[in-house]
Amino acid sequence: MTDADLEATRRPRPWGQDRRLEFIEFRLLWDGKINRGEVAEYFNISVQQASLDFAKYLDLAKDNMEYDRHEKVYRATEHFRPRFLAPDTQTYLNELVGLTMGTISRSVSFVGTRPPCDVVTLPVRRVRIEMLLPILWAIRDGTEIEVTYQSMRTPDPTRQWIAPHSLAFDGSRWHARAWCHGTLRFRDFVLTRFLQIHGRRIGGVNPQDDTDWQSFVVIEIEPNPNLTLSQRDSVIADFGMQDGRLSKTIRRSLVSYFVRHLRIETPQEPQPIVWANRTQFEDLIHDL
Repeated sequence: MTDADLEATRRPRPWGQDRRLEFIEFRLLWDGKINRGEVAEYFNISVQQASLDFAKYLDLAKDNMEYDRHEKVYRATEHFRPRFLAPDTQTYLNELVGLTMGTISRSVSFVGTRPPCDVVTLPVRRVRIEMLLPILWAIRDGTEIEVTYQSMRTPDPTRQWIAPHSLAFDGSRWHARAWCHGTLRFRDFVLTRFLQIHGRRIGGVNPQDDTDWQSFVVIEIEPNPNLTLSQRDSVIADFGMQDGRLSKTIRRSLVSYFVRHLRIETPQEPQPIVWANRTQFEDLIHDL
């Protein structure tokens, strides 16, 4: 079987016409043009069926496209207004990231002409499946597991019982949120630092007692007051701030990760944004 044959087997089967109309509109929006062959190839349908789809689209949104007889393509008009899609730049850019990294197949993406694109990727932290599965089962069943774990706060691995109840992704690493019988508190365990899981037992810890996980707080971010007016306006636009401020509601246990990613945990660091309500979290600041 050739590569082309393999790709054909991965290609989506013919969806309903509504999906094909969305595809036409997507290409008109992001590429500015589309032809019948693109629809026929992507959905594995005949050109005749694609022609019917274009006729249907014109019937429903006649002002959105016009036929270019010279190039033999349909082009978006200056009056183009999406009818079937809610355009979202972040969704499109996320697809570019996935296509560039290979995590999204060309056969499942509507993206047509791609601009030259590259992605800065962080080192992948590989989670071993033999570590993840028992943690998932413990969360599901409310049980406890005995683990050997390498913390960065201790020189050597420690063996202890934990009661995991949730998973959290901090933007670069996955954690298990769990009650630690060694320290007698709820804490985060980095999944890649589990070295061994020895056994399990019936649990007696209530996840509702993890108040830092169960409670949410609002982090207020605003432009650095030392910026010029033009720079402040740019920051406001960058972050989509309302009235010069961005409010993010997050779990209390995840505050430290959030502010570290934005590099606003310490006011001494010159940044375009600052943590406006930092003083409300004095009990968390000492851990940052």
